[in-house]
Amino acid sequence: MVSLKLEITMDSAALDFPVRRFGAFLATRSKARQAREDLAGAIQAAIAGSVVTIDFDGVEAMTISFADEFLGKFYTALGAGDLTTAGVRLAGLNEETREAVAICLERRDLVALALEGNVPTLVGRTEPLLETFEAVLQLHEFRAADLAAQLSITAQNANNRLKRLVDAAALKRRQAAVSNRGGKEFVYTLVAYTN
Repeated sequence: MVSLKLEITMDSAALDFPVRRFGAFLATRSKARQAREDLAGAIQAAIAGSVVTIDFDGVEAMTISFADEFLGKFYTALGAGDLTTAGVRLAGLNEETREAVAICLERRDLVALALEGNVPTLVGRTEPLLETFEAVLQLHEFRAADLAAQLSITAQNANNRLKRLVDAAALKRRQAAVSNRGGKEFVYTLVAYTN
């Protein structure tokens, strides 16, 4: 039987980044660039392995241009390995801000983990990751072979899907102490389950 209970572990430091300090209505690329640079600086100054929560609470609306300059470029830098963090989650999105984030990420073929209350969801270019994400929610902590078996897909396909979620910092990946198959093997955990 699979448990869907949300558990919080204390294996990661937390970095909260309130976007509200840049305004309630976010519109310009220059303001977004400042926000992105401040976020990158906070990540570099944080404890290694911090889980970053980008909090939009108090932000009423933002333009797609702001979202692209702030989050589009931020997630691109994460995927390229220019920034290192244990994970990133978006919080406090309302209907307006969620739409801007979704459009921005879809245009860049990116995905992000968002929390609606304590419920983890995906935003952005989610196909074919929705099926994968649902399985991740059920598995909680798992290896690629577990995901492949759950979805009846090849291990290579599972690894490709997991890479997209790791690049988006939605999944935390650590090397398994012992590999069942030889070579490197990783254990994955959804960032929403870490603190």
